[in-house]
Amino acid sequence: MREYFVDAWLIIAALDRDDQHHLAARRIGSALASDALVTHEGVFIEVLASFSSDGPRSRQAAVDAVRNARRRWTVMRVDGGLFDRGLDRYERRPDKEYSLVDCMSMVLMEDRGIRHVLTNDHHFTQAGFIVVNR
Repeated sequence: MREYFVDAWLIIAALDRDDQHHLAARRIGSALASDALVTHEGVFIEVLASFSSDGPRSRQAAVDAVRNARRRWTVMRVDGGLFDRGLDRYERRPDKEYSLVDCMSMVLMEDRGIRHVLTNDHHFTQAGFIVVNR
């Protein structure tokens, strides 16, 4: 079974009905629901931060989505090793606009041999991964 890495884009777009990618994210989520989905806690931090000022209903929907994902997906902890290796990549690539969370994601994907990422972030394409967003 192929593993897919889930970036914050998929969760945010799936939850936000006003997001221009909402329908695509919902479609991808449904199509891959039985596949092996992998992410890490840093992605959830990004998701929750994006809904922090959207009011109680949106915040609760984000919390529910994160809790549901933690039950169904493989969620890696952001331990010191992953953080440090992501920070090293971040430092080595000043020519790119990679976020620290993106760098940690790329490290984790490489560790697990994951090539496909559910995102619209072109940084993953720059790093040699296959972006799935349709």
